[in-house]
Amino acid sequence: MQSSTIVIFLVALLVAGGIFYFNYYRAKKRRELFAGFARQQGWSYLESNNSLAGQWSGTPFDSGDHRRVQNVLSGPFNGHQMVAFDYSYQTHSTDSKGRRTTTTHKFGVVVLQLPGALPHLEVTHEGIFGGAVANALGFRDLQFESDQFNRAFRVKADDERFGHAVVTPRMMELLLARGEIGWRIEGNSLVGWDKGAHDPNEVMNRLSLLEQVVQQVPPYVWRDYAGVDPRQQYPQQ
Repeated sequence: MQSSTIVIFLVALLVAGGIFYFNYYRAKKRRELFAGFARQQGWSYLESNNSLAGQWSGTPFDSGDHRRVQNVLSGPFNGHQMVAFDYSYQTHSTDSKGRRTTTTHKFGVVVLQLPGALPHLEVTHEGIFGGAVANALGFRDLQFESDQFNRAFRVKADDERFGHAVVTPRMMELLLARGEIGWRIEGNSLVGWDKGAHDPNEVMNRLSLLEQVVQQVPPYVWRDYAGVDPRQQYPQQ
């Protein structure tokens, strides 16, 4: 019996060691991937910078603990300053027998700096329960003339007039075509995120989407709410 226990212990030790090495090797290759990508783009790279976890509020930064920011890219993107990184946090649950389970939630985050600070606005995909149920529970979102857009997205704004001014028919057309991530205007930051780990191609695609979002904001909105004219800095397409 004792020898069997030893064998089981050794097998468990080998399995644990294998899992540790696999995770270490995968993380190492990911660091190398993003470090090389940063060099190609002329950006800076940091393995981690957990202080960024407290720089923005809202999804995905307002949940859990053990918050980590890794593989941080920063630098210019078509005239904007950007930062992109892996973000994760942990949540915990306990079953009826007192056994504690920890779940790690991972996101890919991209941020563009805006030419001026704007009111809070968030655009996300409708959840599995849809807008009708959410509205019934008190989580009301803005409604627009496009039923297709209303079914696909939730728009929340502190200033409803501002929300309708930003989400124009052209903005709705853009998002219906390629609104694959959630995004939020938070001061002078445009924050985009999605669940799971991103790769260099996705970073570029998401930055491109955020850039198009910036370009779709009407000039009068920048003047009225931020006191700037972005056309002097970023030519409109």
